[in-house]
Amino acid sequence: MPFLIARPAKAAQKINPHIKTVPVSEGIGNAAISIHPNVAQKNIKEQVSAVLADDLSKYRVALPETFHVEIAFREHYLAYRGSFYPGAKQTGAKTVEYESNDYMDVLRFLFFVL
Repeated sequence: MPFLIARPAKAAQKINPHIKTVPVSEGIGNAAISIHPNVAQKNIKEQVSAVLADDLSKYRVALPETFHVEIAFREHYLAYRGSFYPGAKQTGAKTVEYESNDYMDVLRFLFFVL
């Protein structure tokens, strides 16, 4: 599996080595070669079944005390618009930052700003 496709899976396994992944595509330059959708679906179902039959407590990921989110937009007006979200700050022409101790607040921020 090429580096770019494997990177998210490796990042997840760095957080928790028990996390399972199912490779379904291989990146080649600007293209990707994917396995047949039926095969991908079968492999994913098998992996999910195996995980659900396992001890789920080992898949838990401890959340950090504080979340700091920084979004860099392509367009300056999107950063300006996002800065109106309560608690968000525009820190650059195209950048907005948000900090919270509550994960649900971060998800709300992402939902409304993106």
